Amino acid sequence: MNTFHKVMAFSIIALCSFATHTQAENALTLQDAIKATLLHNPHLAGYEFRTKALAGEQQTAALKPQLKLSTHLENIAGSGELKGVDASELTLSLSSVIELGGQRDARLGLVTARQQQLASSQRVLTLDLLTQVTQQFIAIAAAQEQLKLLQQSQQLAQENVTSLAKQVQAGRTPEAELLRAKASLARALIDAQKTQQQLKSERVKLSAFWANSQTIITAPTFTHVEADLFSLPPLVPLPTLISQLDANPDLAVLGDEVHLRAAELKQAQAERKANLEWSAGVRRLQVSDDSALVLGMSMPLGSANRAAGTIITASANQAGAEQEQNAARIKLHTQLISLHGAYEQALAEVTSLRNDVLPLLKQALRATADGFQQGRYSYLELNLAQRELLNEQLALIDSAARAHELSADIERITGAALISAPQQTSAATLLP
Repeated sequence: MNTFHKVMAFSIIALCSFATHTQAENALTLQDAIKATLLHNPHLAGYEFRTKALAGEQQTAALKPQLKLSTHLENIAGSGELKGVDASELTLSLSSVIELGGQRDARLGLVTARQQQLASSQRVLTLDLLTQVTQQFIAIAAAQEQLKLLQQSQQLAQENVTSLAKQVQAGRTPEAELLRAKASLARALIDAQKTQQQLKSERVKLSAFWANSQTIITAPTFTHVEADLFSLPPLVPLPTLISQLDANPDLAVLGDEVHLRAAELKQAQAERKANLEWSAGVRRLQVSDDSALVLGMSMPLGSANRAAGTIITASANQAGAEQEQNAARIKLHTQLISLHGAYEQALAEVTSLRNDVLPLLKQALRATADGFQQGRYSYLELNLAQRELLNEQLALIDSAARAHELSADIERITGAALISAPQQTSAATLLP
């Protein structure tokens, strides 16, 4: 099983712990989205051809030096006794090269290093796609929750207009308040339509991860996603996350780059050793009508000097790759600390909004609504209380979505490949 299929199997198994299958028609779970991406994403499909190309290079690198068959016809078309072919000498020989210094093993090692580098880069692309799919899935889940709240807000605005129309007709409320309520209803309708259009756009973006040239992505087959936006993963201690940095796929790619440069250096060092070329054959002497064996051995001179420049280059490339890997580790360490702090803040914000802010605003709205019915509060005060609650509920959705995105980034940077998939739930209610 290659790296791609390991990552695919690991990711799908892990997602089963978070994503739940929906029984509703035309609903999409995160697990379904990731399966479709892993199976049909064109960027991942391209690695199959690159893998086959390296397999061909490996087959070529494993070949031993080829045998060469050669013939030489000498002492022909000369002058005097060498006129014509009477004194000709025909030699038939077989020759090849004896590779010294482990050159064949060095070639194979270089191809193997390139195969490992390709496997690691494939894993990086796979995890990047999983993260992008998850974040796009979260964007849809957040837009769905926003749309539910805005539709509830639109319903409340309609109820306000109906109630105020009766009060205006009874002469208990100025007509100006009814006009404001109608304007608020129109604004609520615009906000709901805008979010609905955004939701359509987000669905198209998600379906593009598994679309191909024959697929029409302007009309995704799913109508909504199943997600619990407010179920957040627990905060993992920072030392634990830092200890997982060794599994970061980007560091693995850089580590493979170091191994590749080391393999190039080994090949360059192997080429310092000159190869021996041998030949053996038989020579036919036309003059005496005799035959004789012919043996030969040759070796190029100055191979060590010719390889010196290549060795210097390969050694410098290896040192540069090691330095780049160390620099990347420091950068990832810094990013992880920043992401951990941002996720901690997002969790605190979600908790505060749910446990402190929203309960108080719901109580305030309930009291304002009661007072409005009794004539103690104006429509403006009622509308303000409704708007305050709506804004904070929208803020809760934004905070929860941001927390999920940060969690996905943390899992990506640590190489965990465990994407916290939101599960099904209903939107936070606007009604007190």
